[in-house]
Amino acid sequence: MSGRLILVEGDAKQLRAALIEDRRLTALEIDRFDRPTRVGSVLPAKIIRTVRGLGAFVRLPDGSEMLLDREPAGRAAGEALPIQILREPRGAKLGLGTASITLAGRALIHLPLESGVTISRRAEMQPERRAALQSLLAGKTGGWILRRKAGALADADIEIEASALESEGRGLGAANSSLPAPDAFRRLMADHGLPNPTRIVVAGRGALRTVERWSAAFAPDLSSRVGPHGDPGSLFDAHDLDEQIALLSESWVALPEGGSLAIERTEALTVIDVNAGAEPNALNTNLVAAKEIARQLVLRHIGGIVVIDFVSLPRPADRDRTVRALKESVANDSARTHILPMSAFGLVEMTRERRGPGLELDP
Repeated sequence: MSGRLILVEGDAKQLRAALIEDRRLTALEIDRFDRPTRVGSVLPAKIIRTVRGLGAFVRLPDGSEMLLDREPAGRAAGEALPIQILREPRGAKLGLGTASITLAGRALIHLPLESGVTISRRAEMQPERRAALQSLLAGKTGGWILRRKAGALADADIEIEASALESEGRGLGAANSSLPAPDAFRRLMADHGLPNPTRIVVAGRGALRTVERWSAAFAPDLSSRVGPHGDPGSLFDAHDLDEQIALLSESWVALPEGGSLAIERTEALTVIDVNAGAEPNALNTNLVAAKEIARQLVLRHIGGIVVIDFVSLPRPADRDRTVRALKESVANDSARTHILPMSAFGLVEMTRERRGPGLELDP
């Protein structure tokens, strides 16, 4: 089936949600029930100390410590406050939390402890539409951000999403408040749910309940597009996704015309090497690689600093075209990206916002 198809499959071990665009896997979220993520959850915490140059450290109910992304104004050691988990501990790095809580929908981000209405700088809508949506949200409690694709939803649908987020955020200012982490399906819909999918196909009774519950609260207009997987066997296997997902744990990625990518991740950064292989046209290899790199960044949940070693190009115009192609390829990424010009060594440095938990691929 062409168009935008969302597949959701759940069993006793995991919940998986995938976006297929024109028959190709473009986004993936996985919840492993034996290793549940806390990223995105809200938990009560207590400030235990502040360190100049680092910020505030807090202790969570399980006794673990976490660093806040910024020191909360007017708060002292010993005070309790709710925080949202941004990053779990990784290697030698502490986990990261924030006192600025955000709740994401497809069109809106709700900041229950703040106020005002702002619009993403990448928002795709006319000034009149911007003004109308700002007015629609102006009387609601808390703060609001209109996301890049908010213009794709009708006013009535945005009202429904705002009400659901407002209800979810109510009471989160209390020191002992808490909220579970968003599940794999909700994370996928928040970042890739617009424009509306053609269909949402679900396998597993628990997964179907998850999808129906979210649709009823956030997007009743999508309920008619939700349907169970009626065939025997795995939904993901029926769409040849299991093999594609397995490849995400490999460092080597084949390109359509004979080249390849080598992706190496470290604690500090990710390095991507573009190999031309048998392709004689170096520029063509780089242009094809730029599109695949953008896809792999999303699929592998790669964030932070990324250094790309494209195939060497002697002509400045070709180097500029390569960087331009990369910028165009990440233009639809829901995560913020920033790309620097190609260096004298032929390297392109970029950053990509870390979003949600990492991808759990282990069996």
